[in-house]
Amino acid sequence: MIQIQTDAAYRPSSQETAAGIVFVKDRKQAQMSGRLKPCRDNHEAEFQALIWGLTQVQKELDAKQLVEIQSDSKILVSSLQKGYAKHFQEYVDQILALLPNPELTFFVWVKDAENKGPHQLAWQKLNK
Repeated sequence: MIQIQTDAAYRPSSQETAAGIVFVKDRKQAQMSGRLKPCRDNHEAEFQALIWGLTQVQKELDAKQLVEIQSDSKILVSSLQKGYAKHFQEYVDQILALLPNPELTFFVWVKDAENKGPHQLAWQKLNK
């Protein structure tokens, strides 16, 4: 199974955004962070963070393996579980297109306290 933990850091005053991703495959962990384009709100940043993360690990994804994507964003997780988001449908479509097998992908909401790795990575990148 592949696990992707994701989070975004968003600064409203400047609309700056960064992503933090923890990627686990075959018991090996990779941590990544990167700057994103400016966003209008934190919700948009969460979608962009996952898109950025999936793009970074695209070569590691396998259509035959289960993928678990964890996020502390309820709107991101519920939108992906339904395949629909009233205001973020283009992002939902992009994310589902990046997955090698959406039927074997599970989207899991986690509490903020359980998402510290990607959270810290995103904020470190934003504060650089």
